[in-house]
Amino acid sequence: YYTPDELFSYINGGAELFISYDLEKVISRTYTMEGQPKIVAEIFDMKEPKNAFGVFSRDREKLDYTYGQGSETYIGAILFWKDSYYVSVVTDEETEVSGKAVRDLAGGIDALIPGIGELPAILDRIPEENLVPESVFYFHHYVWMNALYYIAGENLLNIDSDTDAVLARYIENKSPYYLLMLEYDTEEKAREAKISFIENYAPELYDRSAVKLEDGRWTGCKQWGNTLVC
Repeated sequence: YYTPDELFSYINGGAELFISYDLEKVISRTYTMEGQPKIVAEIFDMKEPKNAFGVFSRDREKLDYTYGQGSETYIGAILFWKDSYYVSVVTDEETEVSGKAVRDLAGGIDALIPGIGELPAILDRIPEENLVPESVFYFHHYVWMNALYYIAGENLLNIDSDTDAVLARYIENKSPYYLLMLEYDTEEKAREAKISFIENYAPELYDRSAVKLEDGRWTGCKQWGNTLVC
């Protein structure tokens, strides 16, 4: 078992992702069989379903529901989320035996998690037309937004643990664009974030709904109550 304070000694370079989603604890078990590569199964308790989904949504390449409430299958690895848990089952090398064991372990863990978690409510508010479904990324720490679509090194949008944020990619006529939607716990926080974004990123937005930046990209920003859309 590992707590958040112990996670850095267990995961080299990846602990920040889980801690930023309020990790409660993780259990890791290693399975061995003579003549076969080892298998490591990890179950991350993320406290809330939205956090488990957020971790899973970080690097999705395609949508699959073979395991849990969403899964990704690679050679030698199965990743999925269900309820408040994010699960990883990985083998050093996929053989016929170890590949079957990975699938059996993933299915067994899936069956032992009885609950079904609710997706973050903010996902219901993003438009579906032209959306790339596997691109939808939920988070509440600004560093992950910059990892996928860089805005600035600092936290211009005042994103904190009480902010629900979703970044999604769209394609229209072969041209991609991004939608960033943020829900703050108060309308005042949304207003302050909008002012910060405009002042530090695109001052021209003070009197326009959208502007063209020096690099040729367009950007816009609009607030409705406690919701901010860029």
